[in-house]
Amino acid sequence: MSKHRHIVLFQTQNDNIYDSIIMYYEERAKKCQTFLQHPNVRKFILRFKEQLAHNPFLQVATCTALASLLVPIFLFIIFGIVSAVFVFIGFMIVQGTILAIGASILSCVLFCIISTIIMVGLFILCVYYTLYYTNRAFNLLVSKIE
Repeated sequence: MSKHRHIVLFQTQNDNIYDSIIMYYEERAKKCQTFLQHPNVRKFILRFKEQLAHNPFLQVATCTALASLLVPIFLFIIFGIVSAVFVFIGFMIVQGTILAIGASILSCVLFCIISTIIMVGLFILCVYYTLYYTNRAFNLLVSKIE
């Protein structure tokens, strides 16, 4: 089986999975709408609205129940966002530290290599000029003696 055909087959399978998920949730949404449109359910909702409008204790109880259900969700969302921000900041700090250490090591290694090359070059230059002037002085002495 060729690579292209395998990719197309995999995409087709993914599309089928996504389509089946979408169809499942559309079916659930239709069932929920059907449930909410049922006369008994609508009557119960209207009666609850009337009770809620006239009973302050029920209002407080409903708000408390909703708050107790929503607070953990909001705390989880806030925790996730704060964690993501701290992970990003920590990642940036770690990356900055690694880059600084790497740049320091690289500059030290390059400095050592360049200074070694310069020292070897100066040594060779000193030896060359020492031999050159020693040879020249020797030749001058030999020419004066003769």
